[in-house]
Amino acid sequence: MQHHQPIIQLSDHVKSKIKDREPGSFSRSSDELILSDHTNEDNESFRSPSLQHLYRKRSSTFITRHTQKPSIPEYAIVNKRNSCQSIRTPQRQEPCQECFHRQNLIQSANQQLLRAYSENRRLTEQLRSFISLNRQYEEDNLKLKQHLMKMNAYLEEYKTHFNQLKQTFIAEKNNQVQQGFDNDQLRRLRHEMHVCRQVVASKQQEEQKNIDYFSRQQ
Repeated sequence: MQHHQPIIQLSDHVKSKIKDREPGSFSRSSDELILSDHTNEDNESFRSPSLQHLYRKRSSTFITRHTQKPSIPEYAIVNKRNSCQSIRTPQRQEPCQECFHRQNLIQSANQQLLRAYSENRRLTEQLRSFISLNRQYEEDNLKLKQHLMKMNAYLEEYKTHFNQLKQTFIAEKNNQVQQGFDNDQLRRLRHEMHVCRQVVASKQQEEQKNIDYFSRQQ
């Protein structure tokens, strides 16, 4: 059960009189006059007849009751404050050694992946360059083959013509021996054979130059 102390609201006139008569008899403020059920306390609070008269005269005034709240222990307030702070700010946990090791493994794996990606990119660019160069070599090789086919056709034609001239020269020589051809016709045939040999030699040199050129390009 809470102890209720009655409080009498005094007027300013009564307050001034109380202060003038007995300034040191009240330990409380002049705004509140606390009544108690104990006779000793009443006698100590109201020693003079004038104060008792004032008390009896003011007995018809209203009385308010002041309830004091129970005091909370200081350790309970501190614990409550600490619990609130612990709820608001979560405790910072120290990372474990396994977490550090796992983080290092993840970083190492990421670095290895980056290096592998860079190496793969470099090899891809190099492969593209080799493919382009190989395609160029294939085109040059095809051109060289076509040129060689033309040169072979020309050589076959020259060989055929040379064989015909040779056969003609042999036949004419035999006829000259048999029929006595003159020397002018024989010199003409020899000149034609010489010219044919020069043409064949020049074509062979040109073909060899083309072969050497394409070989250097590769």
